[in-house]
Amino acid sequence: MTDTLRGGTGLLDDVGAALRNARPDGPDERFEQTAWLALLASTGDGLLRRTQAPAHLTASAAVLSEDGSQTCLVFHHKMRKWVQPGGHFEPDDTGGAQAAAREVVEETGLTGRVLGSPVLLSRHRAPCAPGVVDWHLDLQYLMVTPVVEPTPSDESPQVRWWPVGELPDNLASGVPELVRRAGQVLATTPTALTTSGTPGTPR
Repeated sequence: MTDTLRGGTGLLDDVGAALRNARPDGPDERFEQTAWLALLASTGDGLLRRTQAPAHLTASAAVLSEDGSQTCLVFHHKMRKWVQPGGHFEPDDTGGAQAAAREVVEETGLTGRVLGSPVLLSRHRAPCAPGVVDWHLDLQYLMVTPVVEPTPSDESPQVRWWPVGELPDNLASGVPELVRRAGQVLATTPTALTTSGTPGTPR
């Protein structure tokens, strides 16, 4: 993200609400939620910038088929692992769910319905600036879309659908849990999904 945050206070308000409305499961996740909210309160929009060290927020989505039986993953060439689509916030982003939807369309060409609140908060090692940025604080959403052929991009030349019960061995840590939680949410709250809108223009 550049120094100009065009989403302004609306983006900060949306991200704050997303964090407050997340669904922590157990004491570890409740601690992460509380810590992220404290960081956002003390750092402001700095926490949305990719240069913020030692941690910054990102957004991603578990992309599931409408029946929850398949998930679309991309191959992360720096980590050499399959991951859900996602990435850093950009200057024109207006919210967390919108940012996740933008990343999905950039990396897979897919659009769909997105749950307004994250299904999971994931703190994991950041591959973007080793030795400078230690952590990505990833707001992980659920997107539901028909199973159509994804469109590879320069950023993600390998992208494909996988049966949720037959995920590849070389997965990034946390992906199985995200897919499991997203499937649970889809099964219990399908009416909470909303249209993703215009995710943005692929890079």
